[in-house]
Amino acid sequence: MTDKSSKIHLRWGIVGLGQFAAKWANDVFSNYRKDSVHGQHVTHELRAVVSTSSLSKAQQFVSLLNGTDKQPVLYDSYQKFLEDDEIDIVYIAAPNAFHYKLAKQALEAGKHILVEKTFTINYQQALRLQEISARKNLLVVHGVWTRFLPTTKKLVEVVENGKVGNVRRVHADLSHNCSYDSNSRLFNPELGAGVLLDNLIYSITWTDLLLLSKTATSPKIYSWSIKSKEVPEIDVSTSITLLFDDSLASGTATGSFLIESPRESVLIEGDKGYIKAGRTSRPSYATFISSDGQEEQLELPVIEGIGYYYEANAAAIAIGYKQNDLTEYPLKDTIRILQIFDQCRLDNGIAFPESVEDL
Repeated sequence: MTDKSSKIHLRWGIVGLGQFAAKWANDVFSNYRKDSVHGQHVTHELRAVVSTSSLSKAQQFVSLLNGTDKQPVLYDSYQKFLEDDEIDIVYIAAPNAFHYKLAKQALEAGKHILVEKTFTINYQQALRLQEISARKNLLVVHGVWTRFLPTTKKLVEVVENGKVGNVRRVHADLSHNCSYDSNSRLFNPELGAGVLLDNLIYSITWTDLLLLSKTATSPKIYSWSIKSKEVPEIDVSTSITLLFDDSLASGTATGSFLIESPRESVLIEGDKGYIKAGRTSRPSYATFISSDGQEEQLELPVIEGIGYYYEANAAAIAIGYKQNDLTEYPLKDTIRILQIFDQCRLDNGIAFPESVEDL
């Protein structure tokens, strides 16, 4: 990694070469993203990709990319991939069930990591990765890209500055109407399936940012799930509500494979009015309605491209400054959320094979 005063250059390796990884890579490595971040000139390079099934799959993945400056190195062995000294950080975009083992191997090999959501299957796996990263002094980033968007930060700032008054309720939903498909990872317990691990990390982010991160006391946790008729171990619709008695507030996170989210899927209510915004994972517009019914369109920053590059830039800045955690999304926040998810799974019988859960 190049780190010369005002320049940070980060070299990436990618494992988990699906369509989402290609979408992410095209956004992060596009030429227009080579710009200044916090006074630093940040650039990203795709150094290598790995497919343990075949080199042809790795080549097929690269053919989908349009923003890379040069041909990345192709690997068909994850071990050989991790031995590449020119990879600074590994982007892990494999299905949920593989996150922990791939992340653990990468950390043990001395690589920083950015792991797609949801970070791990359970709290204990996340805790173990935190221990390894601390011991090796490596950065671990949970790729909840919503947390890094300037639009999200602006909305949080508006609320913190008292726009809605005292926050009383937060609700966010992320749902997609997904018909059952036996070949889809969304319905395969061995891949860490279900709407809880696929969608609710985005929904609960809003409660975490506006309520959970601001209290020292643990909230009461209530949840319900509707199970898949075809695969009864997994959930297709889930709701989690956190009650904060000390602040007279509640936060609800919902997600479903049975419906589509409404256009305005984030609702932040206070004693001076409320904000409705959309979409949960990438808010691009927001309206404030005061207690007396006056409406105001809130000005949000304009995002070029999709916006995945914000999390990549945050990783680059942290690594450039030799930090092993992010101030804007510390790993303890992810661990806290995974404890809530574990409780939801326990209460609703959402189960995965032991091989997926173990350490």
